[in-house]
Amino acid sequence: MRRIKVLHLRDTYEIGGPGKTMLETFRAIDATRFDLHLGVFQTRYEAGDTPFTVAAKSLGMPVHYLRGYNQYDPRVVRGVVELVKSEQFDVVHAHEVKSDVITYLASKLHRMPIMTTLHGWIGNRRKDRLLIALDKRVLRAFDCVIAVSGKIRDELVAGGVPKDVVRLLHNAIVVDKYRRTGQEGLLTSLIGKPVEHPVITTIGRLSPEKGQADLIEALAILAREGQAFSAIFVGDGPDRERLESRVLELGLEETIHFPGYLSQPERILEETDLMVLPSHTEGLPNAALEALVMEVPVLATRVGGTPEVVTDGATGRLVPPHEPQSLAADIREFLADPGPWKKMATRGRAMVEAQFDFRVRTRRLEAIYLELAGVDAR
Repeated sequence: MRRIKVLHLRDTYEIGGPGKTMLETFRAIDATRFDLHLGVFQTRYEAGDTPFTVAAKSLGMPVHYLRGYNQYDPRVVRGVVELVKSEQFDVVHAHEVKSDVITYLASKLHRMPIMTTLHGWIGNRRKDRLLIALDKRVLRAFDCVIAVSGKIRDELVAGGVPKDVVRLLHNAIVVDKYRRTGQEGLLTSLIGKPVEHPVITTIGRLSPEKGQADLIEALAILAREGQAFSAIFVGDGPDRERLESRVLELGLEETIHFPGYLSQPERILEETDLMVLPSHTEGLPNAALEALVMEVPVLATRVGGTPEVVTDGATGRLVPPHEPQSLAADIREFLADPGPWKKMATRGRAMVEAQFDFRVRTRRLEAIYLELAGVDAR
């Protein structure tokens, strides 16, 4: 039987949570039945590989470059159509607003099964919010829209996407990758000096919607109280300079550290005492899954699909977004008595293993591909 060919489209140079899911899918999918390719967009100012395309190529994933004069060059739409025809792709799988819109327009020029995964929307700027409104309209024409959380599923249906088109498929992780080795010293090598415990870590793109500024203000409150800790902000992004400047203003440069993006967060988690996710918006946070499966306590904001992973008082703690005082209060509680938090993390690990196994997710995704391609799954 001919393998089902799927073209994944994505517009980013970063790996991030969605990119990690795509790469792990390539690893986990049944390669005897499915042939996954990656299509990335480039303008005339962009050339060569990015961290995301390098990672894809290292796994053996074929990469196609769809080039345009600028971000909005309509010729990119024609490029997608030509690529689908020449490579005979059975399904096109988009992953964010730009690839959603381009996929929708391409399907008007050449009929093909189209789907997307909604990882969550980021509306920091007016332009972003206009694009989100456009995205919600074009999604109504897709053959399948995957929501990574129940929250996103409900929002899609409320926005007019047909209920039978929307599929709930939670993010997941490859549980076997997250095992403690007993090795330490990575933080010391990254920071350049021994790091004082307890270590408070946050992992995510350094961008306003991730709420790292709130966490800095919360940590400043605790530092003024004389609390001792170290904080590690793992990731990179457009907000890095602003966040680092605020840390300097507060005199916390010896306490809060920015090691940049790390491809293996599990090694940082091995030296982490508390994971904090202060986001203003989320799809379903991989970082929470990764922390819990490593039995690291999690404190997160009650946004998006996060409560579908972190059950307040059972597998972690939840606080409202945009409230540094609330973050500080719960971190203070953890510092005073981490025992109950560690018990929640142990329960969290069992929950992740039972409900968020990547192999199960991949089998469900395979069934969707077969359905869209019109192939009997038997």
